[in-house]
Amino acid sequence: MSVILMIMPALLLGMQFSPDVRADEILAGFVTEVSESSVTFTYSYSIIDRGTEVTGSGKVEMQGEAYIMSGDGLEIYCDGKTRWTVDRQSMEVVIESYDPENPDYTVNPAVLVGHFDRMFHVKSVSCTDTGFDYVLVPESAGTGISEMKISLASDGRRLLSAGFRTENGTVADFTIPSFSFSPGSDSGRFSFDTSSLDGSYVVTDLR
Repeated sequence: MSVILMIMPALLLGMQFSPDVRADEILAGFVTEVSESSVTFTYSYSIIDRGTEVTGSGKVEMQGEAYIMSGDGLEIYCDGKTRWTVDRQSMEVVIESYDPENPDYTVNPAVLVGHFDRMFHVKSVSCTDTGFDYVLVPESAGTGISEMKISLASDGRRLLSAGFRTENGTVADFTIPSFSFSPGSDSGRFSFDTSSLDGSYVVTDLR
């Protein structure tokens, strides 16, 4: 179970900017950088659901609607239209159509990071020693999330942590040990070629 869970060039610092204004610009810049770049980050998480805690970790590489996510024994590839879930231990692959207009925000940190600006608005913001903490709420029903929190570094170039509470009371907290931007590159790497697997794999195509 993976959850989770988007910078401007350096901003001029000075008394002419209030903390709230700077926080707004940092968040807007972060969203812009995510939309224009390739993003790579690692994460660890703790999810408490009905008194049961689940922990894990993983890595995400994303570019636009495409992403690769690995962790907890699974590899997920998505080119923005098709999603391949690869379980190498069980030797199984599931292929599904991917609809970017109706993603499941509660189970995919790549989707959440890439889409949060479209589906949430800032309820409050506070300054910290490391940057800014934002509390966000959904624009409308349907996300499955009642509230989300993210922390950005003061330069806006790193997501430090994230967390959310779902409508049914599940609480998820994420730590982001590493987060980086790089220029976008060939999107072909986000597709998965099932012909590269040996004949022992079971491939289920649900498209």
